Amino acid sequence: MSLIYFISLFFLISLGTIIFMIVLPPLNFPRNIPTIPFYVIFLPQLTKMDQIQLYELYIKEPLEKYGAVKIFFGARWNILIGKPEYLSEIFRKEDIFAKSGNQKKIPYSAIASYTGDNIISAHGIIWKKYRNVMTTGLQQFDDTPFAKNAKLFCQLIKTKSVKTEEVAMGPLIQRLVLDNISQTLLGFDFGTLTNEHVALHEHLMRIKRQIFQPLFLTFPFLDLFPLPQRKKAFVDIEEFRRILVDKVQERLIENYEFEQTKFVSSDLIRAYQNKDITHKQLTDNIVIMLVAGHENPQLLLTSLLYFLAKHHETWQIKIWEEIKDIDNNKDLLRLTYLNSFILETARIYPPLNIIINRCTTKKCRLGNDIIIPKDTYVGYHNYSATHNKLHWGSTADDFDPRRWGDNIDDILKNWRHHKNNSSLSSFHGGKRACLGEKLALSEMRITICELLKQFEITISSDWEDRVTPAGPLCPAGLLLNFKERKSL
Repeated sequence: MSLIYFISLFFLISLGTIIFMIVLPPLNFPRNIPTIPFYVIFLPQLTKMDQIQLYELYIKEPLEKYGAVKIFFGARWNILIGKPEYLSEIFRKEDIFAKSGNQKKIPYSAIASYTGDNIISAHGIIWKKYRNVMTTGLQQFDDTPFAKNAKLFCQLIKTKSVKTEEVAMGPLIQRLVLDNISQTLLGFDFGTLTNEHVALHEHLMRIKRQIFQPLFLTFPFLDLFPLPQRKKAFVDIEEFRRILVDKVQERLIENYEFEQTKFVSSDLIRAYQNKDITHKQLTDNIVIMLVAGHENPQLLLTSLLYFLAKHHETWQIKIWEEIKDIDNNKDLLRLTYLNSFILETARIYPPLNIIINRCTTKKCRLGNDIIIPKDTYVGYHNYSATHNKLHWGSTADDFDPRRWGDNIDDILKNWRHHKNNSSLSSFHGGKRACLGEKLALSEMRITICELLKQFEITISSDWEDRVTPAGPLCPAGLLLNFKERKSL
């Protein structure tokens, strides 16, 4: 037989194996839970369908009925959980359902090169080391920059409103949250609110476009091939990481300010100086603070502005009347309408919808009868959990802040209750609950307060009401109208 024949045969066998691995889940996956057809995950890329429409049509019924499904995501088959009781089990059994981020799942990928091994993705002893270093800085922060930046944000909106009736919120919100996180946690000023063209911001936008190309996110193994565009992506990512850490060093190390300041970046620098962590670990955690610290608040703030504008004749008026005479931002913690509105928004649109970053360390059982093999990736569908009718009642799909309670004590009690039983997983749960929750909620309160003091907000008639097609969850391409309040 000719060499061409053997090459052709090898190619066909390899192609058939790849197709088989994509179309069908592994034979050792549990057979008593349904399989979501492999093509479903590609539909938002091929159609105008957003991720809530996708969920309603293909995922909701089997996930609600069985509590878990098999789904193709990130070039592999995974177990996806939606039942809050199963989520609680995953959060509780941290050593069995171990955190396994991109640095372990796809270590060769551009996204793994970007975020590295960090406090969100690490497991075991390494995670405990990061937590011990970073918790104080993440919990005890100065929120003064939020108030100052909210005023600058409002000024940007006024400038944009003069030029055009409707304002595209995505770029402006990103500029706000970048300045917030850099000034609150990292110890330097990104400068995006006072300068439209910041080199580091433009670099960040460039690498995000490179990293989050749908083809390479869906099939990350393509990063193993020497494709010129991906080689450039890796170079750009490494350069961004270096420049970001140089910014922190310039502000905190060269002036020895890390010894006096309480930024979480100062804590990381002290740990590095004491040789408790390596320079790569220092870099990885500074990068993840920037990534998670601006992307997640950006999503939540976008959703908050959407719901405020959508309910401008009801909830927007209630909240404005509640906050219009507040001078001390500390008093915002006790406001009924404002806090219930923020919590309901986080429930309806959890910023990170599908999270698959846990891997089983041994063959195990989920619930009474779902047997999961070792080395299987298990994730959770936050939207499914936060819309579970057994926990939220028949109005689970309705936006209704009143469900949280009539006073702040009841609101916070219900917040803790739903977090504890995992029916509110927007900030994750268990020992690995989000350490930045307090910071993010403070950022939302202060920003919303300033916006409503200055503007009446409505949705642009030109905007199509839909959410993002995949991944992070929030209104897509939100356009709003702002009218300055006459009382100011």
